[in-house]
Amino acid sequence: MAMLFDTSPDLEDIRERLQSEDAAVRRMAVLSIGETADPDAVGLLVQALGDADADVRAEAARVLDEFDTVDGVEALIAVLSDTDEAVRTSAAETLSEIKSPEAAPFLLRGLATHDPFAKAALLRAIKPLRVRDALEPAMNALGSGNVQVRREAVGVLAYLKSETVLPALLDVARNDPDAQVRRAAVGALVFADGGRVRETLVYALTDVDWQVREEAALVIGRLHVGDAVDALIDALDDDYWQVRQKAACSLGQLGNPAAVDALGAAFAHPISNLRKEIVGAMGEIADAAATPYLEVALTDEDPDVRKLAAWALSKIG
Repeated sequence: MAMLFDTSPDLEDIRERLQSEDAAVRRMAVLSIGETADPDAVGLLVQALGDADADVRAEAARVLDEFDTVDGVEALIAVLSDTDEAVRTSAAETLSEIKSPEAAPFLLRGLATHDPFAKAALLRAIKPLRVRDALEPAMNALGSGNVQVRREAVGVLAYLKSETVLPALLDVARNDPDAQVRRAAVGALVFADGGRVRETLVYALTDVDWQVREEAALVIGRLHVGDAVDALIDALDDDYWQVRQKAACSLGQLGNPAAVDALGAAFAHPISNLRKEIVGAMGEIADAAATPYLEVALTDEDPDVRKLAAWALSKIG
């Protein structure tokens, strides 16, 4: 509380303006606090978070982001339940930018809330801190009826990279009713052993949502799940070229010559980014069977495809 009585002339002027009956004057005073960059002004921002005017409160939450301190964390957590959406959103955004481990105890205590917006914001804020004590509340949040809470919970578990949460992530990747939650869970599997998650990743390649399928194709390559080649080859016929692109990339990472003919057949696609990925994959596989396809690629209308084809042929030798 001592910082509220700082005698700095600039802060004194700001303090006086914060007492104005005019909300516009108070809002400008809050903006002035950000211009001072004086850490002793944080107390004034905390005070402004309780202002009667929502615009002033929202501005105070935004300006707190400019101060490298955890002094305002408790106050920001409190206004996550503000009646005004803009205030809640500003507070959530500022909390997500506070990367100090000192904020963790406040965030963990806040996770006891039953307010879905606040819980999602707190999970998002604590995620980059990689706090082990966040594991249990994140696991509990997987059962939330709120989609955003579940998405953020998956994010926390992904950052923690704990084998103990793997069964739960596998279940979410297959069964969550929200496609973006399933996609996040599939992406979170990238820390695991490929053999343990292969079945779920192959299953995800048939998900009804193309973004889930795209994520699964990407993760298979990153984990080098070698016995998923056939599933990736099937994905080269996906209705969405983005899924085909990730499947081609992963086939290149796996380096199995069995994929060459399927890649060659997929090369006729009109999207040049996909054709580039296919040629790049052939170069990574570096098998002589790709030569006829690459010679065709040398005449492609896209100069980047032609350049990659020349590189791929040089890899084959």
